[in-house]
Amino acid sequence: MSQGPIQKWGKKINWEKRVKAVCKPCWEIKYCPYGPLVENFPIQEKRNEKSCWIFGHDCPVFYVAEPLTETKELRRISRQIPRVTQFRVMKRENQICGSCGKSVKDEDIEFDHIIPWSKGGPSEESNIRLLCGSCNRKRGNSFESEMLVSSSSDHLAEPEDESVIEFLKFAIEFGQEFKNEYGRNPKAQDYAYHLAEGELTVAERYASIYFNEMSEFFSAKKPKEMIKLQFESLKLRWGFIDGEIHKLTEVEEANSISMDDLFHAEKNLIQRLGVRMKETKSVEERWKRK
Repeated sequence: MSQGPIQKWGKKINWEKRVKAVCKPCWEIKYCPYGPLVENFPIQEKRNEKSCWIFGHDCPVFYVAEPLTETKELRRISRQIPRVTQFRVMKRENQICGSCGKSVKDEDIEFDHIIPWSKGGPSEESNIRLLCGSCNRKRGNSFESEMLVSSSSDHLAEPEDESVIEFLKFAIEFGQEFKNEYGRNPKAQDYAYHLAEGELTVAERYASIYFNEMSEFFSAKKPKEMIKLQFESLKLRWGFIDGEIHKLTEVEEANSISMDDLFHAEKNLIQRLGVRMKETKSVEERWKRK
């Protein structure tokens, strides 16, 4: 029996050997929790919310402050947020609160560390968000629940190049057409029946998972770290407005959004699906043309 395009992709990247769950700060905000003291952190007999999902030791992100951690990029040790960083964040967020999504008056603007400074979060632009005073005061000590996720990519698998975007576009495009015709989201067996002569493999299961996760993502409120224009632009990009998949360049022009802002939001979305991408300039440049 000949293999369909989804099965061929699944075989190529070997989905069967991929596992789930990685600490969010390291893959999304480029914060590496494995500092020089990691070898001194215990491995508990029974894992809890402080345990590393992959290696089992207590994750230093819960204990170690900025000066004692190693990071992928040079980080600011000062807790004070520089004015130039504040201006950049304000421009990036378009003066919209990252929590409630409302426009913020000049006198009500406040800046917040996404990863708290006490937990090792840097005072650099990638870790700072704009909030209104009300939302900033309501933010509790919810770092663990916000920043540790149970569904993400696997450190043990090779990161993907831009070709995975073609797979996602194929899976989502089929899902949009199927939903338009049948009035429901496609199941894995639907992908197999229409695209692989009925043979169900792990690739069809992931295609179904990705479409359902995207559908859920775009039917809910926008995430706190994403401004409304980014969220609406991604909805257009992935066909959750008009049912058609669009190139990033098309969305950039249609919504008058900068490619940097759009691409940043797309990377955030792909990471939420559990796909870890190669962070090279060549891959990103080719990705932007998809």
